[in-house]
Amino acid sequence: MADPCRHPRERGGKCALCRCGDDRHYRLPLPPRAQGWRVTGRAPLLTAAALAALLALPAQALDLTLPGAQITATDETPAGSVRLPDRPWSEDVAPPQAEGAITRTVYRSPQGTRTTLQLLTPFREQLEAEGYETVFTCADRACGGFDFRFQLDLIGEPDMHVDLGDYRYLLMRRDGPAPQTVAVVTSRATNNGYAQVITVGPARAADAGPLPATESGPIATAPAVDIADEGALASALTTRGHVILSDLAFPSGSATLPPLGVASLDALALWMTRNAGARVALVGHTDSVGNADANRALSRARAEAVRERLISVYGIAPGRIEADGVGYLSPIAPNTSDEGRARNRRVEAVLLTLE
Repeated sequence: MADPCRHPRERGGKCALCRCGDDRHYRLPLPPRAQGWRVTGRAPLLTAAALAALLALPAQALDLTLPGAQITATDETPAGSVRLPDRPWSEDVAPPQAEGAITRTVYRSPQGTRTTLQLLTPFREQLEAEGYETVFTCADRACGGFDFRFQLDLIGEPDMHVDLGDYRYLLMRRDGPAPQTVAVVTSRATNNGYAQVITVGPARAADAGPLPATESGPIATAPAVDIADEGALASALTTRGHVILSDLAFPSGSATLPPLGVASLDALALWMTRNAGARVALVGHTDSVGNADANRALSRARAEAVRERLISVYGIAPGRIEADGVGYLSPIAPNTSDEGRARNRRVEAVLLTLE
């Protein structure tokens, strides 16, 4: 007759090996001593060999569902880093980064009457059943509104939509030999509900390809595109959700734009003219020279200057463009060299909606 599962228990009562959470769960007979398990009269203990084997096991893939919804986009990175805030936005504290294998999954629900909490709850309940514990949760303004949302690495429109006045965020974690962290973002539009799940677990071996950036090279950020090409800029906005307007070169401490004829603004304005339902946010950035308050104001001034150019010169409606700044909190290069600081003085365009 089959024996009950005798594997050690992880935090939350889950079996560390077969993931069962119920002592009534039976499996094929397992010879404990032969497999490296030492059974005592109390709790099972791991020998060194069994512990090493357990640590080598791959993390179990999550299979989360949202009733009535369909998955519209996925993105996987075998080894990388992602910002996962564990507190409300603050200009003095950068969000922590989680490293490992990253999976992003977007769900769309046609039931537009669901609240963001109703969209979030099924994910939280499934994660709690898997032994995850809540680290942090918040809603729109309590999170930090605009600033908090743009800390998040989300798949862009039209797959993932975030209403800056109506969204929720949940961060959960499960400890153990293969710890996992999961973040969930939910929001709504008129007819649809949206959710993105970001899962971070132990890094996996990647296929051969370009080496990732190191501390001596650029940090992964918005996609590099031919900014003079409206089609390439549009592709970056719709697939990644944001793009650097890299030909806008700002002197240190300045928010003055180059003269007319900036290729990236020509391309952005053309795309917005052809897509009348598009709304964007312009986000300004600075190098690390000066204090936080001054850099926040300067970064916002840079974004406002670009917004004013798009309105006054290109005729884009003011209601379609937002502008804000995050100071020096989101660099794309080290601030230890003139070249790095110059790259960090920039404005990015972020796609908000595309109808």
